[in-house]
Amino acid sequence: MEGLQELLQRTETIQKVNALQEQAGRLLFSWPALTGKDRMKRAVRRYLLRRELPPVDHYSWPNALLAAGLSQMQRSVRDNRSEEVLIRYYDRWIKKGMPLYYVDNVTNGTILLDLYENTGEKKYLEAAGKLASFLKEHRKDERGDLLYRIRDEADIYADTVGMVSPFLCRYGISRGESIFVKMGVMQIVHFLDGGMDEKSGLPYHGFNSRTGVKYGCVGWGRAVGWLMLGMAESLSVLPEKTPQFLFIQGHLQNMVRRIVDFQRPDGSFSWLLPAFDGPADTSATAMIACAMLAAIRRGCLEEDWTQQIGMAAEFLLSCVKNGRVDQCSAECSGFAEYPQRYGSYPWGDGMTLKLFGMMEEV
Repeated sequence: MEGLQELLQRTETIQKVNALQEQAGRLLFSWPALTGKDRMKRAVRRYLLRRELPPVDHYSWPNALLAAGLSQMQRSVRDNRSEEVLIRYYDRWIKKGMPLYYVDNVTNGTILLDLYENTGEKKYLEAAGKLASFLKEHRKDERGDLLYRIRDEADIYADTVGMVSPFLCRYGISRGESIFVKMGVMQIVHFLDGGMDEKSGLPYHGFNSRTGVKYGCVGWGRAVGWLMLGMAESLSVLPEKTPQFLFIQGHLQNMVRRIVDFQRPDGSFSWLLPAFDGPADTSATAMIACAMLAAIRRGCLEEDWTQQIGMAAEFLLSCVKNGRVDQCSAECSGFAEYPQRYGSYPWGDGMTLKLFGMMEEV
């Protein structure tokens, strides 16, 4: 771990992380920012074409990942600025009645639990309870797998594991409600049973739980990141006596051994892990590194992968410019719909900030 500490102590690191933290606090309130062209398109679709439009949601997963980075920094270095930003952000949501549209909104759950633990204010615990109840009533398939989109009858996404499982496990354990723990664990176990490529040991983006057909690319970087985060962060709170603990741990160990072979010499992971000559993706790199570090801290990995985490952190630091993380792949639209656009996005910023915050705790 000495290498990680040496990296944190560099002047360049301190300056870039501070700038990233400041920009994340601003972007948290403004994302998504609709351009005039975006507003015009929405108006045409709504009023002329009479189409239903998804809401402009300021509490979806991109915002939640920014908040996760800020929350991690607050825990690690007791940063009052980040806590003030998060209190203002979530108080605004609570005052609005916490409209919940999709599973994505539940990505905010762990940050609400952090706020409750830090402040002792029950409104944050009650808000987390509302998210848990939302998932309890949310549409599921025959096996109890949460459907990422209500219109899907049986499509299961890796994203869901990372968005909900750590929260469900932590909330259920803290409240003594095993139903939520079981729901969180179930999402992981069922995806490992149905969504993996046996030959490579990497996940597909998702699968159909009725037909067993697997969808998306094998080893899409953010799918790998979401799944690993869901596994590692759930293991971080689950007791070792949990019946599925060793099953999940074994899969995580095997996955890490496979994944490190895809890390490139500069420390990055590609947008598609096997695509060595394709574009690097800072969001996938940060998510994978966060998951590995969480697993190391829990004692869930047999080998020491600190060097690989340090390489990833070095690469991410090189991509921080003016408080934003460059070389992040754009938002995907569904299975195998991965736009080859790269720039600065909240999911790259938030996860990079979270990684450096986690390194402070080592």
